[in-house]
Amino acid sequence: MRQKVTRQVELKRRRARLLRLHYELKRNGTKVRVRKPRNGHWQLKIRGGGWSETVLCAGAEDTYVYVTAHGRLLGTTGEVRHIARLLAWMVERHQR
Repeated sequence: MRQKVTRQVELKRRRARLLRLHYELKRNGTKVRVRKPRNGHWQLKIRGGGWSETVLCAGAEDTYVYVTAHGRLLGTTGEVRHIARLLAWMVERHQR
Protein backbone atom coordinates (compact mmCIF):
# COMPACT_ATOMS: atom_id res chain seq x y z
CA MET A 1 0.00 0.00 0.00
CA ARG A 2 2.78 2.43 0.90
CA GLN A 3 4.52 1.85 -2.42
CA LYS A 4 1.35 2.68 -4.36
CA VAL A 5 0.92 5.96 -2.49
CA THR A 6 4.53 6.92 -3.18
CA ARG A 7 4.07 6.19 -6.90
CA GLN A 8 0.99 8.42 -7.01
CA VAL A 9 2.89 11.25 -5.33
CA GLU A 10 5.78 10.90 -7.81
CA LEU A 11 3.39 11.00 -10.77
CA LYS A 12 1.69 14.13 -9.41
CA ARG A 13 5.05 15.88 -8.96
CA ARG A 14 6.15 14.97 -12.49
CA ARG A 15 2.85 16.17 -13.90
CA ALA A 16 3.15 19.50 -12.07
CA ARG A 17 6.62 20.05 -13.51
CA LEU A 18 5.46 19.18 -17.02
CA LEU A 19 2.56 21.60 -16.68
CA ARG A 20 5.02 24.33 -15.69
CA LEU A 21 7.02 23.66 -18.87
CA HIS A 22 3.74 23.56 -20.83
CA TYR A 23 2.88 27.03 -19.52
CA GLU A 24 6.28 28.43 -20.56
CA LEU A 25 6.04 26.90 -24.04
CA LYS A 26 2.51 28.27 -24.54
CA ARG A 27 3.70 31.68 -23.39
CA ASN A 28 6.37 31.56 -26.12
CA GLY A 29 3.76 30.69 -28.76
CA THR A 30 4.77 27.04 -29.29
CA LYS A 31 2.21 24.37 -30.22
CA VAL A 32 2.24 21.96 -27.31
CA ARG A 33 -0.03 19.53 -25.49
CA VAL A 34 0.15 17.37 -22.38
CA ARG A 35 -1.23 13.86 -22.32
CA LYS A 36 -1.28 10.83 -20.08
CA PRO A 37 -0.84 7.56 -21.97
CA ARG A 38 -2.10 4.28 -20.61
CA ASN A 39 1.15 3.57 -18.76
CA GLY A 40 0.49 6.60 -16.54
CA HIS A 41 3.65 8.58 -17.42
CA TRP A 42 2.73 12.14 -18.41
CA GLN A 43 4.26 13.46 -21.66
CA LEU A 44 4.56 16.79 -23.37
CA LYS A 45 4.41 16.83 -27.17
CA ILE A 46 5.79 19.87 -29.01
CA ARG A 47 4.94 20.35 -32.70
CA GLY A 48 6.12 22.68 -35.41
CA GLY A 49 6.83 22.57 -39.13
CA GLY A 50 6.05 18.89 -39.58
CA TRP A 51 8.35 18.00 -36.68
CA SER A 52 7.59 16.94 -33.14
CA GLU A 53 9.46 16.26 -29.93
CA THR A 54 8.23 14.36 -26.87
CA VAL A 55 9.43 15.41 -23.41
CA LEU A 56 9.10 13.48 -20.16
CA CYS A 57 9.88 14.38 -16.57
CA ALA A 58 12.20 11.87 -14.92
CA GLY A 59 13.66 11.56 -11.45
CA ALA A 60 12.69 10.87 -7.88
CA GLU A 61 13.05 12.18 -4.33
CA ASP A 62 12.76 15.87 -5.26
CA THR A 63 15.38 15.68 -8.03
CA TYR A 64 13.68 15.96 -11.41
CA VAL A 65 14.92 16.56 -14.94
CA TYR A 66 13.40 16.96 -18.39
CA VAL A 67 14.31 14.23 -20.88
CA THR A 68 13.31 13.70 -24.52
CA ALA A 69 11.80 10.40 -25.62
CA HIS A 70 15.13 9.71 -27.38
CA GLY A 71 17.00 9.96 -24.08
CA ARG A 72 18.52 13.44 -24.41
CA LEU A 73 18.85 15.16 -21.04
CA LEU A 74 17.57 18.73 -21.38
CA GLY A 75 18.16 20.02 -17.86
CA THR A 76 16.76 20.26 -14.37
CA THR A 77 13.25 21.42 -13.63
CA GLY A 78 14.64 24.63 -12.16
CA GLU A 79 15.71 25.79 -15.64
CA VAL A 80 12.21 25.87 -17.15
CA ARG A 81 12.59 29.03 -19.25
CA HIS A 82 15.91 27.93 -20.71
CA ILE A 83 14.50 24.50 -21.58
CA ALA A 84 11.41 26.07 -23.18
CA ARG A 85 13.65 28.18 -25.44
CA LEU A 86 15.82 25.15 -26.22
CA LEU A 87 12.82 23.04 -27.20
CA ALA A 88 11.38 25.80 -29.37
CA TRP A 89 14.76 26.06 -31.10
CA MET A 90 14.97 22.27 -31.57
CA VAL A 91 11.54 22.11 -33.19
CA GLU A 92 12.18 25.18 -35.31
CA ARG A 93 15.53 23.84 -36.57
CA HIS A 94 14.41 20.19 -36.77
CA GLN A 95 17.19 19.07 -34.42
CA ARG A 96 17.22 16.19 -31.95
